[in-house]
Amino acid sequence: MPHDETHDSPAALVPLLDTSVNRLLATAAALSDEEVRAPSLLPGWTRAHVLTHLARSADSRSRLLTSARTGIDLPQYADEAQREREIEEGAGRSAAVLLNDMDTALHRFLTAVADHPHDAWDVPVRWLGGGLRPVRGTVGSMLREVEVHHTDLATGHGPADWPALFVARELETTVGKLRGDRDAPSMTLCADEDRVVRVVGGGQGPRVTGPAAELLGWLTGRSDGRALTVDPPGPLPAPPAWRS
Repeated sequence: MPHDETHDSPAALVPLLDTSVNRLLATAAALSDEEVRAPSLLPGWTRAHVLTHLARSADSRSRLLTSARTGIDLPQYADEAQREREIEEGAGRSAAVLLNDMDTALHRFLTAVADHPHDAWDVPVRWLGGGLRPVRGTVGSMLREVEVHHTDLATGHGPADWPALFVARELETTVGKLRGDRDAPSMTLCADEDRVVRVVGGGQGPRVTGPAAELLGWLTGRSDGRALTVDPPGPLPAPPAWRS
């Protein structure tokens, strides 16, 4: 379905995030110490790296909410080096410690969202690499982190499991970023659910169609695109590497 801005408020997204967090925690709770050392879908990262990243991502967004609420300048991270260092330092822990850390961080973030003043969602805060942007983005971006990185755990959670509203939001966001990327191939994208033609790079390339979740999974590197149709027949275009 097409992205609807009226459903983009934190209040509309929190129920989705609650469900996504619970599903992620259930998956993580079933992992053994040996299994958290196994590779994730992300090159060079084990599942433990992914779980640590999710915990620190939640903490970083809690900082942004605190900054917006108090007026204290608290950046999401001091810099990219801090983000990477925290992930590496936490990835060697046991499965139980990783789970507890992520559970605590995610629920701390959800509590901060629930307690955030209704008139303070548009306060600008300092995002890593993104400059000043409204703090309302913490909820949608945390939902993105939870759903996509749940898939990266390689435990069976894939694009077909992503919530429809999440898929609709992220497909529009991802296509918008592609339109501004010089490395993006020329193509048109059309989801089965809405039949909206989304033009990228002038639209002179092939037309790629299929379920919205499969389109998003392919564009974000979480699916090989085998469920998609290319017209004229041929290989799928090669989208640039996805970054959240």
